[in-house]
Amino acid sequence: MQALPMQQAALQQLAAVPGVVGSMVFDRRGELVASEFPAVFDDAGLRQLAGQLAGDGYFQEWMGADPAVLDLRFGDGSVVVRPVDDTWLLVLCTLQANPQLLSMSLTQVARRLRLGAAGGHGARAGEQARPAAPPAAPAAPSRLDRLKAIVSAELGGHAAQAMEILAAAGPSPADLTAAAADIEKLTRLFISRKKADEIGKKLRDAIGG
Repeated sequence: MQALPMQQAALQQLAAVPGVVGSMVFDRRGELVASEFPAVFDDAGLRQLAGQLAGDGYFQEWMGADPAVLDLRFGDGSVVVRPVDDTWLLVLCTLQANPQLLSMSLTQVARRLRLGAAGGHGARAGEQARPAAPPAAPAAPSRLDRLKAIVSAELGGHAAQAMEILAAAGPSPADLTAAAADIEKLTRLFISRKKADEIGKKLRDAIGG
């Protein structure tokens, strides 16, 4: 199965999180949907692992509910598996992975994977060419643009991870509000509570405006 660009981009975003070695998405038939691992990991081995997990009755029963997360810890790190609609996201981490940051990143990547899958289905359903639309007048900055401007101005060198959170968020106010909450948590974790409160208020005001 060919990975959709947005799905591959989501895994590349996850690979940038400190402590993440690689990740892959596989479906209930054991087929590899997308993967982002260093070249040392054999693609055939990843496909074999996907097939073994998908074919395991205990694994399917444990991961049947969407909120379920499987976290397997071993000497040098851990493997985290999370359901995403009709697929599973598997992430290999080292001991250096920060659990809170990883949890927030997984939430954002899961959203992005869902958006990518939905967009891919829509594109395949309407592949017929459409006439080109006339050029549109320049639009006012969107909510997302305003949020990115705030993050860039307020966080400076710490803005990269927050920008990735925004990039993975959906366009609705609810999705952006959830992303703003994750950025506030990230700021509290790595900068300070005061700064987190400040940027959280600015982000919420921008979403509501």
